[in-house]
Amino acid sequence: MPRFQLIENAPYFADIQAQPEAVEKLISAGISTKTKSLLDDMANFDRIILTGMGSSLNALYPSYLRLVSAGFPVWHEDTAELLINIKGRIKGRTLFWIASQSGESAEVAQLLNELESVKGDVTILGFTNYPESKLGSRSNFLFNIQCGSENTVSAKSYLNTLLAAGMATSVALSEEIDPEISQLSKILKTYLENWAECYEALDSAIQQKTIFIVGRGESMAAARTGSLIIKEAARESLESLTTAQFRHGPLEMASEGVAVLILEGYDNQRSLNSLMFKDLIKLKANPVWISAEAQPLHPGISAPQLTSQLARPISEIIVMQILTLVLANRKGDEPGKFRQISKITTIL
Repeated sequence: MPRFQLIENAPYFADIQAQPEAVEKLISAGISTKTKSLLDDMANFDRIILTGMGSSLNALYPSYLRLVSAGFPVWHEDTAELLINIKGRIKGRTLFWIASQSGESAEVAQLLNELESVKGDVTILGFTNYPESKLGSRSNFLFNIQCGSENTVSAKSYLNTLLAAGMATSVALSEEIDPEISQLSKILKTYLENWAECYEALDSAIQQKTIFIVGRGESMAAARTGSLIIKEAARESLESLTTAQFRHGPLEMASEGVAVLILEGYDNQRSLNSLMFKDLIKLKANPVWISAEAQPLHPGISAPQLTSQLARPISEIIVMQILTLVLANRKGDEPGKFRQISKITTIL
């Protein structure tokens, strides 16, 4: 069998390759006038809750950090935990940013039911691929993520949710949407056409069975989603932690049998992450530096060169997606093929 036959025949691989087209469709569609009016009014809410499950929740994390930095009263919590005491979460005018690719996830459906019976001034902004879904039809304001049909593990839907939330956040903060976004589709397309280069680099760099992904700030969206999709698409266990959390215990595992993927980040995050890289070298572990920069601090794996606050998390997840292909292919498995779960989780 040719080396990449299982990969190139997989519907999951087709979804990965279709991401440039999906982001271009989203950018072209833009944000509706109605949704912009809500985002312009966000400063008047008493509480803003960003919620979803799995990769949908992770896709909202960079927006959470940007909104917190701007002083907005914002929370970021997975929907299942939110349901434990939903009434206690509502304060004054409360805005729920709810992300669900299908719009039909069990937890999201239950949250929508709970909100119908709750007394209070509640507004729902839904991010979904299906306007006719439960989330789409019951949202007061809708952001269609425009990713088209998706076969298995989240790829296009994660990327477009990440981008849609980032665009919405820019409007809420009265910022221009970063001009780098105009080149996003082209840069991703070129990188994915040459995906085998990243594959070979990862395959060569990572030989250990025990692997961690670490980073800081916005990079945690890719770290957490990378860990999730590697479990789903390659059925391999891989833990994600902030670089600081990794020092609080897991660093004791550092040895020749451990690889640590370090997402470079930007500004002061780069220097802090660099300290971890150097410490892992001293401990004889295998740090693998992942960077979108043209001139990275350390040699390693090159991600698509997208370095703005809005685009960097998009760049980083592409490397994580290709790592799923590496790990699945080593075992002779089709990447992204579900065996025990389905695309939509319907049980709480």
